[in-house]
Amino acid sequence: MDLELGGVAAGDGKESIPAPTKIAPSASVESDDAMAKKEHLDQKGPTISWRRVNFSVTQKPSGFWSKQPTDFQASTKYILRDVAGEVPAEQVCAILGPSGAGKSSLLNVLAGRSSSKPPRVRVSAKMEVDGVPTNPVAFRKHVAYVMQDDNLMPTATPREAIRFSATLRLGPEVSVNEREARVQSMLEDLELTKCADVLIGGEMIKGISGGQRKRTSVGVELVTRPRLIFLDEPTSGLDSESAMNCVKLVRRVARRGATVLCTIHQPSSEVFALFDHLVLMKDGLTMYQGPMDQLVPVFERAGYPVPMHYNAADHIMSVAQRYDNKTLEDAGLFNQTTFCSFAVTPGGKNEERDDLGPHLGPSIAASFPAQVDQLVKREIQANLRDKAALGGRFGVTIFLNILFGLIFQDAGGRDDAKLVNLNSHFGALVMVTIGSMFGTAQPVMLSFPLERPIFLREYATGTYSATAYFISKACVEVPLAFAQALVQYLCVFFLLDLRGDFFLLTTIAWGLGIASSSVAVVLGCSVPDVRSVAELAPAVFVPQMLFAGFFVRISQIPQWLRWAQYLCALKYALNLLSLAEFEDCGDNSDNPSVARANCKDLFDENNIDRSDMGVYWGVLAALFFGFRLLGSFVLVKKAEALLS
Repeated sequence: MDLELGGVAAGDGKESIPAPTKIAPSASVESDDAMAKKEHLDQKGPTISWRRVNFSVTQKPSGFWSKQPTDFQASTKYILRDVAGEVPAEQVCAILGPSGAGKSSLLNVLAGRSSSKPPRVRVSAKMEVDGVPTNPVAFRKHVAYVMQDDNLMPTATPREAIRFSATLRLGPEVSVNEREARVQSMLEDLELTKCADVLIGGEMIKGISGGQRKRTSVGVELVTRPRLIFLDEPTSGLDSESAMNCVKLVRRVARRGATVLCTIHQPSSEVFALFDHLVLMKDGLTMYQGPMDQLVPVFERAGYPVPMHYNAADHIMSVAQRYDNKTLEDAGLFNQTTFCSFAVTPGGKNEERDDLGPHLGPSIAASFPAQVDQLVKREIQANLRDKAALGGRFGVTIFLNILFGLIFQDAGGRDDAKLVNLNSHFGALVMVTIGSMFGTAQPVMLSFPLERPIFLREYATGTYSATAYFISKACVEVPLAFAQALVQYLCVFFLLDLRGDFFLLTTIAWGLGIASSSVAVVLGCSVPDVRSVAELAPAVFVPQMLFAGFFVRISQIPQWLRWAQYLCALKYALNLLSLAEFEDCGDNSDNPSVARANCKDLFDENNIDRSDMGVYWGVLAALFFGFRLLGSFVLVKKAEALLS
């Protein structure tokens, strides 16, 4: 890489060298540029410009219990202040700056992912795309946004991840053959052909390398051939070679017909030289904005020449952190009019929107059936490929229910005329039912926090709707829950010598499982991570046991708390199981009348009424659908909050 830096050593005291200076890419990169231009697509990357970008957050005054000194006046923190800049068409712009400078905030505002939430959050901006005033929030669907974190399905391969994005985002007007051609072309451009059919992997699944994962994330967005691409620290976590290849790829994409903006953190001199344009941020202000070949001369004129054989990026970052804003402004920096030529189209003023309010999200290209079809296929694939999770789910079910069967062996075959036998029989049902609830709910409860970042990324880009996502999850979870209930009763039915109909008992356990999994969905959608789920799970599922009626009678619970029983699926499932299991109570007893009397007392104590069997089934169904809808609502609200 040929890095030409001008100036004299810091502290030399001499005037800067007047000879032309520039930061230039190597000859091989320029050759790649020429090749990319020959492959130019039938589209042109836009010129994007912005001004008067402001982002402020009003912090609430500290209260009585605050450890900080009490301040009853609300304070406002300005994250971005009158930021302006522009990026010419088909160029790659780096947004650089110290931590807290506002890099990601600027990128999010321009990408339409930050909007006002009065009175606390206020965002305003004037933005033009090819000279046309544009609201970034409304323009969001036209922008490809690559997040810093690689939120990809660990059980998919790079080919499948890119194909999934292409299938749902390109729409039906693009033929299957053309989609496959684009996917293959993207794999070749990203140098992913060798690992195209290897699992991406994650914490629990071995997969591709970090650099390959990052390139896959880029490919998922670029397969739609967007004209405007935003990347949040694409080189973060990559080694120098991977970072170099990543930025080279982005540069090649720009030369083919796209404009690229990306935040970057401490780039090497070789990586830094690959950018065409630079926006240098400090304290929410634009310290420098302009072409890369003007960076060194501007800093020389300001009195901060880049030392010979020194990384220009490190030098300007050092200057930004070492000197205060007033000193740098007096030296000629922060002067946006010197290097920003923002074009305002005649009459465009009235079309601009200062305040960026919330937006419902981008439109979706694929039809609803196509969304559900692709999501169901991916969900089935994920369950089958994650053998550890699937094996653990059924392995725990088998182990616990064999244990229950051995402890309560032949409980169903004993004479219910003896109260101790009846209590043992009912206790066995209670334990098996609790096992049904936790065995089905726990995997669902843990999966949603793990998949939520993936959903948020795909929902933000309009890949599919929240409704399609939840329907697809249910389409896979419901039969899986039935299989789990079937395995459970295969383990306990004969060991316990149960009297009820095998398939009826299995169906009741299945109904409890899917209703409990819906409660787990709400919990999983409400918290940010798996740790929070584990901490909050007892608060959700322990009350299920308390209000089921077998630990404490409902009549003994305070009146104002009894309403909670109607939200407890465990209660209704246990009522149904009791009716199914004790239907012929006394038929095999030496003292039938006493056995029937004992069973009647059991039903009376637990408020079980045979005439309400239809109600019990109806409540289980209502809990299944109701909590699924609530979970969908919670997740969409969180997605919209993140996008705004």
